[in-house]
This record gives sequence, C-alpha cells and structure tokens, in this order.
Amino acid sequence: MMSSPIFIVLEGIDGSGKTTAISKIGEYLESLGRKVMITMEPTKGAIGKLVAETDDLTPESEALLFTADRACHTKEISECLGAGYDVICDRYFASTLAYQSVSGLDRDWLYSINSKVIREPDVHILLDVDPEISLTRVGKRGEKVSRFEKLDYLRKVRDSYLGIAKAYGLTVLDASRNEGDVLMDIIGMIDRRI
Repeated sequence: MMSSPIFIVLEGIDGSGKTTAISKIGEYLESLGRKVMITMEPTKGAIGKLVAETDDLTPESEALLFTADRACHTKEISECLGAGYDVICDRYFASTLAYQSVSGLDRDWLYSINSKVIREPDVHILLDVDPEISLTRVGKRGEKVSRFEKLDYLRKVRDSYLGIAKAYGLTVLDASRNEGDVLMDIIGMIDRRI
C-alpha cells in the first residue's frame, strides 16, 4: 500500500540547484507510481505575477504580497495533497523570511504573518551554496541577473537562510557538491518519509 502524499520544499538562492533537483525528484516519485505536482513561489497567479513584475515595492508591501500569494498557493497545495499528489515546491515561507529580513524586516514579524497561511512541509531542505558559485551557475544558464542576484546581497541572504534553517528545522545540504550526490541525499530523506 502506498503511503500518504508528502509535501516537499526546496529552498535556496538562485543557482543552488533547486530546479534541477525538483525535476529529478518528480521523475523519481513518478517512477514509484506516485502522482506528482511541481510548483513554485512566487506563483504564476495574479498576486505572484504582481510581486514578480513590480520593482518599486516597499519591503513591507513586498512581504505582504508574497504572503498573500502564499495563502492562495497553500490552499492549492492542500487540495493537491488531498487528491493524492505529492507536492514539490521551489521555495516556500523560508524564502520570505530570508529575503525580506535581509531587506530590514523583523524575521519574527515575517514568520508571524506567514504562520497563519502555511502548512509545514514533510521534507524541508535548504540547498546551500556559496553565492559566487550560484552566480556562475546562473550566468552559465544565460539568464538575465535579477535584482536579487547581487553578490553582497546573496551573501546576506545565504547567512539569513542558514539562521532560518537552524531556527525552523530545515535540513541543510551542501549544494556545491556533485549534483548526483545532492540528489541521492534528497531521495534518501524522501524515502525515509514515504
């Protein structure tokens, strides 16, 4: 008998390997006969698009919009889990805590507003990588560097993520290692949960 569906979240700065790992995790779970939904934040919904496309938001308004987007997203995640799907998410509440606290907002306040709308992931992983490595990876993909992808800023975000991982129980994996080794660690954690 197949176990209950699980909610998996991968966190980390751009270039940490989240997208690649999520795709492979999805393939792995499907190979076990499980139904999978892959999602991300910000979402492609109206609120997610607004926050992604607006450059002149205050840190407070940006945090509130990310949280509003997450409230809608969590409802969708819960519905998919209820329908028997494993849900794999590229970023969730820890990203708001990491990025917005670096912008000067109080991390406890950020968690407080998010705690009303989140569901705890069954597997919550921070893919940790030095920002110099992450920017090199992003550059190799040929992507335009976003406003969030500046070296000094990413160093602060990484430090914030590491503090959040400790405070909220995220598993930290060294994502500078071989992609296959990182994936095997993630799959091992998932296997113990399913």
